[in-house]
Amino acid sequence: MQTEHDTRAAPAILGSLSPGRTSWHLDYAFLLAVVVGLLLARIPLIPTRFFDPDEFEHSHAAWCVFKGLVPYKDFFEHHTPWYYFLLAPFFRWFVVDQSFESARHFLIFGRGLSLALTTLSAVLAFLVGRQGANRKVGILTALFLVGQPVVIQKTLEIRPDVPALAFFIGGLWFLLRGLLAEESAATPRLRWFLGGGLCIGCAIMCTQKMLFVLPGALAGLGIWAVAGGQRRLLARTLAGLVALVGIVVPGALTWTGLAICGGGSQFIRNNFLLNAKWKIHSDEHLTVTLKTSWPILILCLLGITVSLHRFYHSKQRRFGDILLLCTLGGLVAGILVIPAAYKQYYLMPLAIACVFAAQGLAFVVDSARQSVRGWLLICATLPLLVWPVAELGSSYTERNQQQTARLQYVFEHTQPTDTVLDGWLGTGVFRPHALYYFFMHRELLAMLSESQRAAYVDLLESGRVRPSLITLDEELIALGSRFVRFVLRNYVTDDGLFYFPRPAPASTMPQ
Repeated sequence: MQTEHDTRAAPAILGSLSPGRTSWHLDYAFLLAVVVGLLLARIPLIPTRFFDPDEFEHSHAAWCVFKGLVPYKDFFEHHTPWYYFLLAPFFRWFVVDQSFESARHFLIFGRGLSLALTTLSAVLAFLVGRQGANRKVGILTALFLVGQPVVIQKTLEIRPDVPALAFFIGGLWFLLRGLLAEESAATPRLRWFLGGGLCIGCAIMCTQKMLFVLPGALAGLGIWAVAGGQRRLLARTLAGLVALVGIVVPGALTWTGLAICGGGSQFIRNNFLLNAKWKIHSDEHLTVTLKTSWPILILCLLGITVSLHRFYHSKQRRFGDILLLCTLGGLVAGILVIPAAYKQYYLMPLAIACVFAAQGLAFVVDSARQSVRGWLLICATLPLLVWPVAELGSSYTERNQQQTARLQYVFEHTQPTDTVLDGWLGTGVFRPHALYYFFMHRELLAMLSESQRAAYVDLLESGRVRPSLITLDEELIALGSRFVRFVLRNYVTDDGLFYFPRPAPASTMPQ
């Protein structure tokens, strides 16, 4: 990987990654303005855009942690818990169970926090791109990342993938910095590898899907270790082991804390064993991602070609791009084996794809004459803004009035201590949940055994659990006729959605 100060000769094909100018004016200012503009354009969407049901799930789980409940032991979750620990302290600023307005304000705050974390990811992406080449590649990497429609959709939401993305890109920066520092030192500087491992371990503790980073990243470090020959093998292997230790530490500490509270075994079962049995299959999200990101993916292939050409023709090989390429390959392989890879699964591979896409576009621009490169960069970037602008435009039309009206109805007809049973609409957010499974979508239902489904209804029929409100959505109806009969027999409704306990019959007065 070449830096801005690398003055070694390189083949002509690598002109796009040569140092070039250290300060551009119009083109750099334009790119920076576009990055800032794409981030600022999200702000009006925060209070109005449609809520993904995942947002209610994660907000409620964080609120449960704030109330002192232990994840996995006291309520069901199948995501690793650091995001809930991150959100929980902020509930001190909001009385979300007392007021609908306060609950709405927290949801707005949660999305604002996601936007702040996305901005941090953009800054880290700039650092990764610049470390691999120069400032131009860095700013293009940030621009491509914030401009991906999938990134626009998912990083505005309240979901653990947002901090995981920041940890992931930060981990890549640490590892790349370690590889670069090793070239000018007798032995690798282990602090960079420890930092990279810790960041990746933290990302895994935000969402378990980050485990797919490990095969490719460790393979890249392994290639780097072996390529050093016997003289450097021991030192580089030690650096890889230090990174591995860093990856393990956050998970080990998390499991220990949960085990002390009685949720250690369920933490393993829910996050890893249960998710491994996912039965619902879908490839529609892959199709959407390819449809909206194909220009970046084409530039990514060009950037990979340029990078590999440089690697094989350089006298002193640099392994930063090899590490990125191996990590990207591992993530893509992981997506192919996941039965249903949702849009948020593509955030991490897209982050790396944006690095190589930036290198690809930089190569094209720097193939032109020096005098026209600035304008060529601007003109080449403009068509790539069509997709993010279209995504932002469609997001402004996806309103959440119906969702907020339903939440307001629940707050007006229940008390803070009333239990609410909801399937997947999220109307039970910030209300005590009636059962261990505080949400029940089709994917979860498909993974439960017949005995677990029966136990769900047994608690209701026995009277041990009596929700103050049942939101009978399609997901709950999918529990089966036995559950529906229980609801119709014991609850009444005015609208076919919200069901309240049937009043007890009035006692007969003596004659």
